[in-house]
Amino acid sequence: MAATTPLHKQVLSRYPSVHAWLELLANLGRATATLDAYSRALAHYLLYCEKNGLKPEFATFEKVTLYIREQLPGANSAVANSTVHQRLTAIRLWYDYLVFQGLCNHNPIPRGEHGRLRQVPEHGGFVRGLLPRLIKLPNIPTDEQWRHFLSIAARSSIRDRLMLSLAYFGALRRAELVALRIEDLDVAHRLVSVRAETTKGKRSRVVCYSPEIAPVLVAHLYALRNAGWLHGSLFRSESDRNRGSSLTRWTWSKTVEGWAKEAKLLHLSTHTFRHLRLTHLARAGWKLHELTAYAGHRDPKTTLVYLHLSGADLTAKMAHSIGSLDARVFCELFGSEVLQ
Repeated sequence: MAATTPLHKQVLSRYPSVHAWLELLANLGRATATLDAYSRALAHYLLYCEKNGLKPEFATFEKVTLYIREQLPGANSAVANSTVHQRLTAIRLWYDYLVFQGLCNHNPIPRGEHGRLRQVPEHGGFVRGLLPRLIKLPNIPTDEQWRHFLSIAARSSIRDRLMLSLAYFGALRRAELVALRIEDLDVAHRLVSVRAETTKGKRSRVVCYSPEIAPVLVAHLYALRNAGWLHGSLFRSESDRNRGSSLTRWTWSKTVEGWAKEAKLLHLSTHTFRHLRLTHLARAGWKLHELTAYAGHRDPKTTLVYLHLSGADLTAKMAHSIGSLDARVFCELFGSEVLQ
């Protein structure tokens, strides 16, 4: 059994409190992906504790900093900044559960606070958090790379091409795409309702798709109807093993991964379509509040990244505000030189 059980599950099997906590979160409706991420993060931390002879219930803040140090740039087991933050979040929440249940005296991971530092028993917290959070711009393909990618995807099944189209036009996340149901479509107005329970922020929204793919979508709906599916999942498995069952997000990820590998775009993922669409809309002149509503973001600050990526506002404001000053600087530096 150990040979077929994933390592993180082998580790967690030795900690009943983790199973109890994850089950509690599942009862509260946490997404499967969230529970999986938390379980992997905790397994990584608990394995570290075992290797260093540390009992998690008695861990101190100093011990936690040693755990963090092993993951920072320059360390042999360094990981991305976002991964460290994700792990610390899961570990901190688990310790909160242990303290609440009386299984641990205190939480060794302090919370970062913005503003005046409060005095909390055991530790006062950190105004800026334990680690700086690096905010990086999404990696999106150039126009040439995007066209090349589409030429590769064009050789796939109608279902997969339709999924790619809707993912791009609707700026849909992976989970939102595979969760689409026939009832979510308003074919007459080319609208798609994204249900709140399928979204990351639990906020419903309405997106649209191009009239060019309308005939393909209608043909897909007719095919589903002829197979006896008038309701339910819009995208279904075509495999002989589980034909007709709802397509999983893992299947969609593997499909996109295959296209990306062939196109030699290793950074491209299912989320790239969302990034690219929002960037294209920003370049087309969409305002911040319009982009925020279409993306389903809670905070407009999250949407600002697409305005930065598009460069539309930046270049326009630069040209209109200090274009003459820039020209004067150029003239002073280069004069009448002829640049070769």
